[in-house]
Order: sequence, then structure tokens, then C-alpha cells
Amino acid sequence: MERNEKLEMLTALVGELGFSCDDVVNYWKASGKLEAKQSQSLIPAGTEEASQDQNSAKVTPGMFVYVDGLISSEIIEGRQVMAIVGSVDGSDVLAVCLQEACLPWSSDWLEAKATQKMTGGKEATRKLLEISRKKRQEAEAARWCYDYAEDGVKQGEAFLPSLTELEKLFANKAAINASLNALGVALLDGWYWSSTESSNGNAWILIMYNGDRGNYYKGSGYYVRPVLALKL
Repeated sequence: MERNEKLEMLTALVGELGFSCDDVVNYWKASGKLEAKQSQSLIPAGTEEASQDQNSAKVTPGMFVYVDGLISSEIIEGRQVMAIVGSVDGSDVLAVCLQEACLPWSSDWLEAKATQKMTGGKEATRKLLEISRKKRQEAEAARWCYDYAEDGVKQGEAFLPSLTELEKLFANKAAINASLNALGVALLDGWYWSSTESSNGNAWILIMYNGDRGNYYKGSGYYVRPVLALKL
């Protein structure tokens, strides 16, 4: 018997018993059954309510990350979205923040060779800021991401993604942009700085139009989009 046929039988039975569909819905709400059903698409990040393998299978790029730690495929009224799932690798989730800026990588042409081989943007961002403090030179892109405190994100949580991480985001751009568009915020659709240095005068950029990479002058202004690292 198909699902619709079963639902039609259930509706008829409810009527025969003298109840309306609203009566059933209100009963489910009062008993908590409806809330439990609705929450099946919500996955608490960083908890032990489900195994890592189970969570990884459920979380996919484009899902909404909420301030309270829930991840859902739907926009939930009354909850604050702080980011969009950008990539999933086992229990590791890279989430795209909702705001962006146009800034230089470093107007002082900060030299940060240590970041050239780093594939983790969080580590590279902190290294850039450490070198920036020691040399007393600007690192605008990394600093803006580290200081990012929008949509419920706390200062110090976000970071400038590495070139490797930007390439992961490009692979899932369609799903990410569909959700960003649903929220009415800026899409991933430009030239984005990474936290990966290319040479003394250049740093790596990923072009979200086509996925190409390029190394450009650190003093030039390009898009900066912070990301978050989450654990399932």
C-alpha cells in the first residue's frame, strides 16, 4: 500500500472517530510527538546523541547551521542561522559565514612563508596574525575573519580559509549558493583570498566563477569570506 493511500485511510479513520486533523495535530504538539518528528532533520553538532558516522551521513553541503548548534536542511522560523555547511569530511564540517568584505590580503605586503604549505585555514590565520603582531604589519583579510562577530558567530571562531578549503567550497558551490540565496545574503561568486601565501609579494586566490586559482598582489582588494570549523 502506497504512502498516500495510508494517509487517506488515516484521515478517514480520524473523521469516523469524530476528530478533525487539527485535533490530531494539537494532540501531537501537546504530547511532544510532533516536535520529535520535526526535529529528525536537525542534527546537533558536537554532541554524542548520534555516532559520527550517522551524523556525517546526514549532514550535507547547503544545510543551515544555527547558533544553538543545530544543523538542518530547512530554514526554521525563530532560530538564528549563522552559517551554511560548505563541506563535510568525516566528522569535520567546514561552514561558510553569511557576510563578506573586500579587503587587501596585506597592505604592508606581510611575508608569511609558514602559511605556504598549510592546508588548514584556522592554523594559517593564526600564524598570519602572529607574524603580523611581531612585524607590526597589517594582515587585513586574516584579521577581519578572526574578528568576525556577525549572525551569532563569536570573535575568534571564524578564520580565513586556505586555498585547499576554498577548492572544497567551490566543489559544493551550487548547494551553498542555493542556501545563501534563500537567506538573501551575498553568494560565493567572485575572487576570494585564501590564507595561503604564494610568494613574498603574492597570495593565492580562488575564482569562484570557474574554480581557477591565481596568485595576486597582497595589496589588492578582493573578497574575503570567513568560515567555521565544526565537529559532528
